[in-house]
Amino acid sequence: MRAAFISVVVAALHALAGCAEIAAQDAAKEAHANFAKCVAAYRATPENQLIAARLWMGDGTDSAAKLVDPNPLTPAERNALVQQHSLALQCRQIITAHDDKYAPWRVAAFEDYFQRSNEIFDKLASGELPVGLANRLSVESNGKLQADLSGGRPDAVYGEEAKQQRAAEAMLLASTQMAAYMPKANATNCAWLDNTLNCTRLR
Repeated sequence: MRAAFISVVVAALHALAGCAEIAAQDAAKEAHANFAKCVAAYRATPENQLIAARLWMGDGTDSAAKLVDPNPLTPAERNALVQQHSLALQCRQIITAHDDKYAPWRVAAFEDYFQRSNEIFDKLASGELPVGLANRLSVESNGKLQADLSGGRPDAVYGEEAKQQRAAEAMLLASTQMAAYMPKANATNCAWLDNTLNCTRLR
């Protein structure tokens, strides 16, 4: 009788665990769909259209030319970027709210990524960074996010996102070689120090 009771309890626990897993999967699908809608909405704005030709979008449409653009954003582009940033913050909340509840281990990775994104945004919006350098830093930051989410397992991040990142990193390598032959006078050089940009001006 006792053995039968334990079996029933174990079966019930397995059923509950299965229900919780299904609920988490459904929540993840819903969060992903809501995030995709949010991103699509702000990328359809005139402001995004203005800056998309120069800034790294990470959607498979970027070219290597974006990685060697030596100029900062124009005042109009900087204004558009500032307007876009407030919309991007709204989309971030969808990820944060989901992960806080269902995948808390991912929160730190996204918080670090958002901090790096803010660093790039601040320097782009102020005109301190040339666009090509900002785009290269974005590609590096995206790669760091994927590595953090994968827990060191390369196969943990898969699908289109991983494919696009591999293509971006190949372009990044080629652009670094191209940049070596470009004029260095008054160039800005930046590198990640944890999640903070450490920038120097070459003279």
